[in-house]
Amino acid sequence: MEEHYKELEAVCQPLKIIMPSFNYNFCRGIPYNLKDSESQVGVLSEYFRQNKADWRTSIPVFNFSGIGENPLTIKYGKIDPFGEDSLFGFLHQNNGLLLHYGSGLQTSTLIHYVERISNRLVYRYDKIFKSQVTDIINGTHECELIYHVRPMGYDLNYDWNRLEEDLLENGVIERYKEHRTRILIGRIDKIVAFWLKCLNNDPLYFLDKNTRNWVEAKFNELSRPFKLSDFE
Repeated sequence: MEEHYKELEAVCQPLKIIMPSFNYNFCRGIPYNLKDSESQVGVLSEYFRQNKADWRTSIPVFNFSGIGENPLTIKYGKIDPFGEDSLFGFLHQNNGLLLHYGSGLQTSTLIHYVERISNRLVYRYDKIFKSQVTDIINGTHECELIYHVRPMGYDLNYDWNRLEEDLLENGVIERYKEHRTRILIGRIDKIVAFWLKCLNNDPLYFLDKNTRNWVEAKFNELSRPFKLSDFE
């Protein structure tokens, strides 16, 4: 893990590294503890969180760890993890780079930030998860996570292969492959701008064929975006 980190540190200079340290237990009613809740998105991100990071964001589930100064203020109460004031918003507005190091585009949660700010999202709906957030300095606080979830009981899949090829063909990202090594990199503002343009032309652009078929049928039946009461 240390060798991997040193490679990333060298490649990313002078940019500071930020890694996801997502922990999904909050959605099951388990409190989120900034210090003790492990990253559930890979051994490298957990190693980074425990041994390298100077901070971790207070947002439940979709939290990040990073080097230097925390760009987000600590907040509690109602939280939208994909709003413009989220870390996704910060990276979008401050020339952040997206780097997939050994992971595919299909693991990118940036897509949910784009869905949220597009105002074109019809196939997901908001659901509120409640629990507590604890950190050493500020203690324990009640929080509500406003999470736009996929419809219960339905498959909702994105056409990741097409999405990646579209980004590559339009020069928005670059891909490096050698043997088993696979790396994707691109400027977040350019990815967001490209995807927003695509969604503006077609709100169902992200979806694969099977998902598009049932979403279109359900949307035509309702004549409005989906709501929680439609499925739960």
